[in-house]
Formats: sequence, C-alpha cells, structure tokens
Amino acid sequence: MIAIISPHADERAHLAALCASRQLDNTVCDSLFALKALLRRVSPRVILTRQHLGDGQSEDVISALTSAGPLAPTHIVVLIQADAPAPIEARHIALGADLVQRDPVQPEVLVEYLEKYHRASRRSRLSPNRGAPLPKPIPFAGGLMHFNEHRLQNGSRTLRLSPREVTLVELLLQSRGALITYDTLYSEILARRFDGDTSNLRVLLGKLVRSTQRIGLSLRPWIEVIPKTGYRYCPPAPTSDLPADSAA
Repeated sequence: MIAIISPHADERAHLAALCASRQLDNTVCDSLFALKALLRRVSPRVILTRQHLGDGQSEDVISALTSAGPLAPTHIVVLIQADAPAPIEARHIALGADLVQRDPVQPEVLVEYLEKYHRASRRSRLSPNRGAPLPKPIPFAGGLMHFNEHRLQNGSRTLRLSPREVTLVELLLQSRGALITYDTLYSEILARRFDGDTSNLRVLLGKLVRSTQRIGLSLRPWIEVIPKTGYRYCPPAPTSDLPADSAA
C-alpha cells in the first residue's frame, strides 16, 4: 500500500489517481494525526508526503514511522516547495527519505519512482538487505520455506505453493509473534482495502493449512486468529491443545 499524506484535498485526489493509473493500492491521509492512526493498523510499503502538513511537518511523518516500528521497510517520498533551501532537502535525506521532489512535480517521473519503491519493498520484506534475494530456506511451521522456488519442505516431502499462499507465508513470518491486521493482509495479498468481511482470508488460510497437511505439517496451531482483527504467527505452546477450527 502507498500512503499519501497531504493537507490539500485536490492534491490527495490527484496523487491517488496517479497511483491508481498503475494499479498501485493506496490510501490518503489529510494530516499527521490521520497517518498515525493508519500506522496502528497497517505498514505501508511507500509513504508519499507533503513537507508542510496542517498539524506537523514531513520530518514528523518520518519520526512517526520510526516510532510505529513498521513490519516491513517503508520507502519515503517527500514533496517540497520549489524554493525550499537545499539544507531542507539534505535534511530529509539524512533522516531517511528515499526521494525528495520539488514543485512542480512531474507526474510521469513520480509514478515511476512510486512503482519502483513499491516493488522494492515487496522484495525486501524478509531479507535483512533491502532487495536482496533469499537463497536460504526459512523455518516455517516446523518445515522449511524456499521463497525463491515457492516451495515448502518437510524432510523429503515438498510442495509448491500458489503466489497468494507464498505472500501469506511471507506476511506471517514478517510479523513473527506480532499481530498482523486484516488491513495489511488485504492490502498486501488482495491489493484492496479490508471492508470487514474476512471470508477471502479465511479461505486462503484454509487452503494453506490443507497444503501444509499434504506434506505432514500442522500449521493451524501456529496461527492465532483474532476475530475481525487479524492473525498472529507464533510457535504453539508445548502443552497446549489448540482447536483446529479456523474461525475468523
């Protein structure tokens, strides 16, 4: 998801349309306060923000992102006025901005950067080095996940997962004991906003559970489903006898 923060309604609408033209899922915020509320529910892949906000500055946006502890690396694009001093631009880069664009913004250039950062964040989610490949298998639910091959392994038994199953595994591993909300799950897997209906994710989780069973893994005890809120992935307690239902 791309989060767009601007105090100007016309600019928010224009930037949202720019993202939609490339089928990039996005949401808009009219203030720093609205962004902080968003960060409690979802970790955007990209944040596109105006320098001056009604209740803060773009530096506050970067600080809020750091304080929120996002689950995945987030790229930051800042739009500044044409006559802004060079030290302002340099300061944003020093604070962590990936790109600073001066007015007038060139839409064709901006959307290329947004799409580039959106893809880069997707690749870097599970790698300690942003954009680096994942050559080694990663432990998952008692087995090993080979992301480069979309393959899950349990001993000598393996199977290939669907792209959406792989993305769900990525997100579960990314959370590593923390709650991952339906807002994030729907944005990252289905590229749309969560409207309160969990059925699509319930079906996908059920499919992944059945896939793991085919190679002798029991995934369901690893997944805590918090009704209407999201999932939490963590090792099952040694002595627990968790139910196998998948109510969401």
